[in-house]
Amino acid sequence: MDRPSADDNLHRIDLNLLVILKTLLETRSVTKTADRRQMSQPAVSRALAKLRRVFDDALLVKAGTVMRPTVKGSELLEPIQRALAGISDVFATRSDFDPSSSERVFRIATTDYGATVILPRLAHLVTSEAPRTSLEITPVDAQTFRSLGEVNIDIALYSDNPLPPSLRTRDLFRERFACLVRAGHPAVRRSADGRMHLKDYLAFSHILVTVVGGRTGPVDTALAALGHTRHVAVRIPYFATAALVASTSNLVLTIPRRAAENFSGDRRLRSIEPPLELPNFDYRMVWHERTHSEPGHAWLRRLVLKAARSDASH
Repeated sequence: MDRPSADDNLHRIDLNLLVILKTLLETRSVTKTADRRQMSQPAVSRALAKLRRVFDDALLVKAGTVMRPTVKGSELLEPIQRALAGISDVFATRSDFDPSSSERVFRIATTDYGATVILPRLAHLVTSEAPRTSLEITPVDAQTFRSLGEVNIDIALYSDNPLPPSLRTRDLFRERFACLVRAGHPAVRRSADGRMHLKDYLAFSHILVTVVGGRTGPVDTALAALGHTRHVAVRIPYFATAALVASTSNLVLTIPRRAAENFSGDRRLRSIEPPLELPNFDYRMVWHERTHSEPGHAWLRRLVLKAARSDASH
């Protein structure tokens, strides 16, 4: 007997079921999927039951109070995202974008650093040119760069760390590091010309902001080149919370200069130069080739660039 063709297999599944499966695999929650798809929870559960029959796999299983994808479920997420994005392109209308009347929601993935240094100016520009649009900010996570170009995320704000080759980037500014410590910190009193002594830098424990995990950062690499190590007492994914911890302790926080200058407006904190040469880095916006020529997306990229460059005096 002849094996069924790919076209024959398409008759086995409703396209809406793939949309539901994609959302289930992204949210890992029947409740969140129901909210996002504007369905009832029983309807989502029935759709999941059908999908399990189609793929002959549980797809998602309960693990304590949450749902986890099976091996098969994890393997399906990326091809389903690509397939649905391709179908969306087929039906998309390439109409002109009118900022003054658009009610579009633009989604930007960023850390709180990117939100702190770019979002205030960007929000002003967006609301001035397109008062009926909305900005939705989401955190950078392991799925961010898979979600670019789909309905989930329009643009990501990210450093110059390696990225998938399918993504486009535009440099926003060149950034360097500064230290942030509490006002009255002993290292501030002993500093010379606004620079912390290396002896103090090594003597005090540190806070490490690590957005996507990791035990070390650029500071540790630079110290290792000099034959030194530091003690990291706190690892945290949030710049603003790290600054708060620094303001109430003798811990040293080394973060991008723009963030340090924003947080040093707090009277409890002081910005000070690090005692060693640390590498500068580029901060970029990242987007997918699929959305590159779309007029609304091009408009948003222009405003992000303008918001970032407005602070070029740093």
